[in-house]
Amino acid sequence: MKILLVTRAGGRIQAKKTVDATWLRVGRNASCEIHMADPRVPLEQGMVTKPDEGFMYVEGESGAQNITRKGVRQLRLVPGEPIDIGPYQLELQPGPSADYDATIQVELVRPLEVASDLASRTSDLTLGSLGLTKRWAAWLWALIVLGVFLALPVGRVLDLPWRDVAQASTFGDRFWNPGPVMLAHQPIEQKCAACHELAFQRVKESACLECHARIGRHLAAGAQPAGLFEGERCAACHREHKGVKATHRDDDGFCVRCHGDLRAQAPEAASQDASDFARRHPEFRLSLPTQSGVTRVRMGSQPITESSNLTFPHDVHLDPGGVRSPLQGRMRLECRSCHEPDAARVGFQPISMTRHCQECHALQFEPAVTTREVPHGKPAEARVVIEEFYASLALQAVPDSFQKAFGVPGQGLLRRVGEPTAAERENALRLARRKARQVAEEMFEVRVCKTCHGVTRAPAAAAMDADWRIAPVRATTEWMPQARFSHKTHPHVKCAECHAVASSKKAADVSMPAIGKCRECHAGSKPAEARVMSNCLLCHGFHDARHPWDALFTPKSLQRAAGKVADGR
Repeated sequence: MKILLVTRAGGRIQAKKTVDATWLRVGRNASCEIHMADPRVPLEQGMVTKPDEGFMYVEGESGAQNITRKGVRQLRLVPGEPIDIGPYQLELQPGPSADYDATIQVELVRPLEVASDLASRTSDLTLGSLGLTKRWAAWLWALIVLGVFLALPVGRVLDLPWRDVAQASTFGDRFWNPGPVMLAHQPIEQKCAACHELAFQRVKESACLECHARIGRHLAAGAQPAGLFEGERCAACHREHKGVKATHRDDDGFCVRCHGDLRAQAPEAASQDASDFARRHPEFRLSLPTQSGVTRVRMGSQPITESSNLTFPHDVHLDPGGVRSPLQGRMRLECRSCHEPDAARVGFQPISMTRHCQECHALQFEPAVTTREVPHGKPAEARVVIEEFYASLALQAVPDSFQKAFGVPGQGLLRRVGEPTAAERENALRLARRKARQVAEEMFEVRVCKTCHGVTRAPAAAAMDADWRIAPVRATTEWMPQARFSHKTHPHVKCAECHAVASSKKAADVSMPAIGKCRECHAGSKPAEARVMSNCLLCHGFHDARHPWDALFTPKSLQRAAGKVADGR
């Protein structure tokens, strides 16, 4: 309904406004469409509605804040007949034009009376009337403030005679607390001496190391230039009593101070300059394990390959048509079929032959006779298992198993009638060794091991347990160990959006996303539309556990480290 509201006082129009609403709230609340400012009117007195039978005024329960509750008074508004609402009169009138449903006039008819002698009575209430002067009152309050907020807390801190009184008081030095401590420090929030060892002196580094003894420096102590962070205090970056969240600085200025022009600070540094992720940040560097150790390679300069010594085509395993499983038939694999998140859902668990591969790539060596498999990853033990199996068959196999295993009719030597001769024993042993050698060659060089691993054969003069060498697997588990990345915070991103492996035919292919892919969603230290603001600390840490802050530091007390400071401080 469209209503013209007219406010009057003292016989004069004070305001006019047009309101278009389903109902009009009446009361002293500033949000009410029909606002009655007199303090004698409740915040929400009632409301004006227009059901089918015409305009109605509904008044809520006495003292109720919600005018939609059960009404105690309901009146039909008749044009020209005002109703009383406290000191006001509300009258319904015809609208000024056909566009309006009506006009509602609100007039204050009984103004609030003010006592004639109120000013004279209040003027008599002064400090002089109480027998005090301004000077003496000021000194009195100054002494109270000094006693409550200085002398009383100092008594506890400096062990003055009234220390016990201050300790038991609800006042004390809690008034000196500039703010709450972070969540990790809240168990010692009431034990000020856990950090503030000496009164009126700043917190020492040793107090921080009582609990954070394993914290590392940013650089090694002997790094050049020496003393790059000499004199820096923990409090330079970690500000306590600033709220319950983490205390570290989250602005990029502290990092850019050095990394914006790194050669000026450390001419021998291998890192490149960086000042903002979106505007000035080098390409990522990947850590790749090699035969001589870990090599760090920067992306973008040349194609990068990984020497994992594995044969693994992603395109075959991610074929949309699926792969053939001996147990389940044709099945379609996905990334999560092999890459299982770790407990924190930050990275992934290592690939396991037993959990992820062996269902399809079984290590059986004589499936016609047994389901037994050789142990994975141990060539010498695999040879022993094969030799023992065929030696056992040569001695004890039933005719059916003997023929399936050796390809000739017969049975185990010990199952034949009579005592076997030495020549028969030698023939049986020779048969078992020849068969074990054939099966081992097939497993290592043709059918099983060669499928996924690099296999080399030792010279014939080598020992029997060293005939074959399996190239050590060097699969990368941490591509960027100096950066922080959590898959848990990226559940909405599909694997293929960052790792294009569907067409990869070699295990040497590296499918890590370049920095440009990250910049599609992440901005720098300044806000950007539709992108996440990302400062340095989002991906990088400052402390490095490889460089202890003080390798010789020993905490003074285990109780202190647990927050149980002596004397209850």
